[in-house]
Amino acid sequence: MFKADLCKLCGDCLVKCQWMEADKAQAVDWMKAMTSGQQTPVLSQCITCFACNEYCPQKANPFDLIAALQEKYDVFASKEAARLQEAAYAFNKPLTGYPTAPRIMSTCVFDKTHPHLMQGEIYDLPRASGKPYFCWMLFGHWGIESIQRDHAREMVDRLAMTGAEEIVCFHDDCYAMLATLAPGYGIDVPFRPVHLSEHLVMHLRNNRHRIKPLNIDIAYQRPCASHYTPEKEHFLDELFQLAGVRRVSRTYDRVDAMCCASIMLLLGNGDPVPYQEKNVLDSRRNGAQAMVCLCPGCMDGMAAVAAANRMPVIFLGDLARMALGEIEVPSLDDGAG
Repeated sequence: MFKADLCKLCGDCLVKCQWMEADKAQAVDWMKAMTSGQQTPVLSQCITCFACNEYCPQKANPFDLIAALQEKYDVFASKEAARLQEAAYAFNKPLTGYPTAPRIMSTCVFDKTHPHLMQGEIYDLPRASGKPYFCWMLFGHWGIESIQRDHAREMVDRLAMTGAEEIVCFHDDCYAMLATLAPGYGIDVPFRPVHLSEHLVMHLRNNRHRIKPLNIDIAYQRPCASHYTPEKEHFLDELFQLAGVRRVSRTYDRVDAMCCASIMLLLGNGDPVPYQEKNVLDSRRNGAQAMVCLCPGCMDGMAAVAAANRMPVIFLGDLARMALGEIEVPSLDDGAG
């Protein structure tokens, strides 16, 4: 929720944005107009990467204001199109066959789309998967945040039916919903959301004796939803340390991370390739031998550009499996170029 009382109209959120050009004066003018409910070029230039919420020094959540206005003015989707998409993702049957255990993994829809990323001992947990547990964050990306908000409680309630004390989130979006957005909507989350990176760290800690350090330099591809949950970044750093990889220092990392830009295709908002090339070349210039992705969507979106620039893409969970010797490390060059 946008916190108008905290916003100082400093414009920093828009000045720092990687997807639009705005100097201080222009940014302030646009923010003033939007806080008054007016339409501005920001609404169509925004690619819904959530970064401005993390940029804001006052924690006023400016993206939430932008998202509300995108929906008000039907910037990316008409109300009719939005409802059709909502119906496609909705689950309206009685929920049966759900797992019951103290600790389960929520895989959203990725059990069907990316089952190859959930192999091995790390994923040996009962799973809640499919439409009933869809996190609805896609609709925040699509400029229809109200649909995301309307379905948040049912997602939480269905996961709570498992009786789990901890829910390990395979996808970053699901973790953002459970750890930040749902509580922000006033929804009680009666279990502890566990980010995949924390789960991986705990597994590697418990199997230190089996780890063979990978000794490679990597660039981390931080996904959009991580802007909602930057407090978990230390788990990623520990994971890389445990696996014996070095996270290169580069322009597009941590708070300044550039998202995979694939959402531009969904929004009809330009060509993502030039941005993806900037991202990959930034990794290569700084010595990365591979890009490590947390989000399967980032992997898919970046694949062609990364391949064209001889940059292997590795899923975060696979990095842990490589360190444990479960799967082989792909062929890597020296990261120069």
